[in-house]
Amino acid sequence: MKTNLFLGLALLSMAPNAVSAQENADSLYIRNSVYMLKLDMPADNEEYAHAYEVTNKAFDGIDFATRYPNYNDFNLGSHHIDWSTVPTATKAEMDAIEKESAKDALLKTTLASMGVKVDPIAEREYAARLLNYFNANKFGNQLVAKWHVPQGADYKNVAAWDEQLGVIMALGMKGLSDEARENAKQTQNLVALCGNSENKLLGTTYVCVNNYRMMNAKEKSATAIAMAKVTLEFLPGIAKMAGNIAVKAAETAAAKTKGYFVRTNAYLFKLDWDKAKFDDFYAKYWDKPADFNANANYQLKYVGRSSKYAGAGLTMKSANLDKLIARGALRATDAAFAALQRDYDEFRPMSSLHEEDGKLVAYIGTKEGVKAGDKFDVFMCQKTDKEIEWKKVGTIKVAKNSVWDNQEGANETLEGEAEDGEKKEGNAELKYTVFDGKPGKKVGEGCLIRLAK
Repeated sequence: MKTNLFLGLALLSMAPNAVSAQENADSLYIRNSVYMLKLDMPADNEEYAHAYEVTNKAFDGIDFATRYPNYNDFNLGSHHIDWSTVPTATKAEMDAIEKESAKDALLKTTLASMGVKVDPIAEREYAARLLNYFNANKFGNQLVAKWHVPQGADYKNVAAWDEQLGVIMALGMKGLSDEARENAKQTQNLVALCGNSENKLLGTTYVCVNNYRMMNAKEKSATAIAMAKVTLEFLPGIAKMAGNIAVKAAETAAAKTKGYFVRTNAYLFKLDWDKAKFDDFYAKYWDKPADFNANANYQLKYVGRSSKYAGAGLTMKSANLDKLIARGALRATDAAFAALQRDYDEFRPMSSLHEEDGKLVAYIGTKEGVKAGDKFDVFMCQKTDKEIEWKKVGTIKVAKNSVWDNQEGANETLEGEAEDGEKKEGNAELKYTVFDGKPGKKVGEGCLIRLAK
């Protein structure tokens, strides 16, 4: 591989300086990247046809780089998948995603007995078919190519790679120390220098597919009750009491649930990339882009899924109905995204820790799924001769009654909103989420935090 030293040194001069990491921590770590997609499906109920149009517009209006700033917005242009173009999946392919359990079967039976229409497509089938879609359309190749081609180049039919590694170089430099940058000037080996950063960026490239459905109060309540009852059946005797409490809580909430709700099922996939794939790419394809177009077969792998609800209109003729549906769609999208972070450690982002009025705070809240009592690990920048490392220096806990309600429309009351009887988390009057403790030598401004395992 050739390198252009002049351009490379220009990039080095623009890269953040590790010396100032304590003041600029959030610009010095290599983020996960996520490509957000929507699954376009026909309306399952004519009553909801307009609601799905509103949901679609709400999704298309999202600026993902702004909405999820702790991730790189890395995408292939289109943010939609037409369900009619998604291949089928065999039982073996579905089993590879998740085997159908006795619990799943009982849930279907229980819902049917409660008069709830059950989606004929199981969650594992959605995931398996989407994975088939990605691999049939060579999404993995497209993602790998877009990381390596010049900005604006055709990543579907590669004519030439970017000798400066394009986006990789710009983003990968964030993770390098001053000494590593100085070494780059001396050795002129910028591409090799960014090898680790390249693996981090490609190895943390995710694809998240959102499937939206409307549900009425009866369907939402019945689903919650059925899930609680089925869970109870599979609990050991010592945990039955907690299970019974969960069932009663679901029944109590059901009595207060009114209106219509947006449900978001989010499916998370990841580019299958590691050091072996890195070596394979440079050995086979770097000098032969035509061979890459013809023979490369980089793929995605399934990580997991989440499902969340958010209120829409009290009736389908509520005042402000379109605003309520759009707000519900955005809230449900955020909630499902946050649930993926909570459930899958590898997907969790870093956030900046700050000091305000003598308090430890962060500009995250209910939109990111933060709850009272949550614990976060604290990381401090450590310089090495190659990369910036983030060393864990402590753990902090969200203070009581100190979660910032920053969900969509938190400060706006809309007439005609659905009701679910659930306790609301957070305070919209706050400007940030506050943690227990005081700033110190190690824990304070310039550190990064991540939800603890």
